[in-house]
Amino acid sequence: MKISRVMALLLAGVFSFVVNRAAAQSFPNVRCHVEDYALDAEADWQVHQPLHSVEAVVLRDPAGEQEARFDLMHGASLISLKYQDKELLFGHSAGADVSMYVIRHGTEAELKGLSPYWSAFHPDQGGTSMRVPATVAGVGCRGESSMRAFAMMIDAGVDSAFEREPLIGVWKGRISENFPPGYSTPYTIETDASWVRNPGGSPHYYLKLDQTVVNVRPESSGPMQWFLLGAAPWKFDQEASFPESCQEKTPCTSQNTPAIAAGRYQDVAHTEGIAIVVSTTVWHTQALYLGESVNPYGGAPVVRKRSFGVILNHPLSGLTGFHFAWYFCAGSWNQAKDFAGTVRN
Repeated sequence: MKISRVMALLLAGVFSFVVNRAAAQSFPNVRCHVEDYALDAEADWQVHQPLHSVEAVVLRDPAGEQEARFDLMHGASLISLKYQDKELLFGHSAGADVSMYVIRHGTEAELKGLSPYWSAFHPDQGGTSMRVPATVAGVGCRGESSMRAFAMMIDAGVDSAFEREPLIGVWKGRISENFPPGYSTPYTIETDASWVRNPGGSPHYYLKLDQTVVNVRPESSGPMQWFLLGAAPWKFDQEASFPESCQEKTPCTSQNTPAIAAGRYQDVAHTEGIAIVVSTTVWHTQALYLGESVNPYGGAPVVRKRSFGVILNHPLSGLTGFHFAWYFCAGSWNQAKDFAGTVRN
């Protein structure tokens, strides 16, 4: 079929316009430095499925002292942090992430007879639900200095069949076919990772995670525990905390505790290790305390024994987001503690 001269001219004009627009437009460069990160772990401890590697985004601080890696298979959670080539986190599937915990036992008739562990609702950034991981929907970087990623949190509970209006997990375009099936959650999480100056001097920078969790449904979450935890190597068995009085049986409030910190160190002097610092002013909570387990009723033993960080109680209203920041402070505890005394966001 022949095209008229007028139509041909019109098509040529449109093509020329598109080409010129493409040539004139400056496309942003948000590509990340990624690598295959070797693991010796299980994709899901519940079903004992091996996992040998993940693709990770690599960030390096401006001084060239630290490397941070974020797991793109599991919610862009922090899987590794190295300082002067020494691993400070348990970089084999645990790392550090954000998770929430809702104990529903005793509140619904259909949960009678079930243990709190089996019936709990457990949205998790870096977890899996019957082999279905927390899905990363998008990621962008500014070279190796910062990363922004967006993910859907997964329900890391053992069986989420009792959750109201559940969402069956989807991974790589396929619905979970496991029994019990894997479940997603109506919570999204955005992670903005960057480096901030360490006023103490060495290392020159600390890793900051700005994160926003959004409840996409109109219903409030109700009472909910938030776990901001990391997992340390086995040899980091020296503990440090500030304030020491903020324990589960004697929780502190965000009003009287503007920042809280927990650390794990290799030496008694607390000079070689890492601390987690959380600014609490935006939490407006009456209960925050130091914690060691994302799941008080169970979970992978290898994670429970290594985990440390902060637990805060905070509800999340429907159709709203909650933004907070926390920091990973390599080096000495004294510097991390001093930093905790100054940070407010």
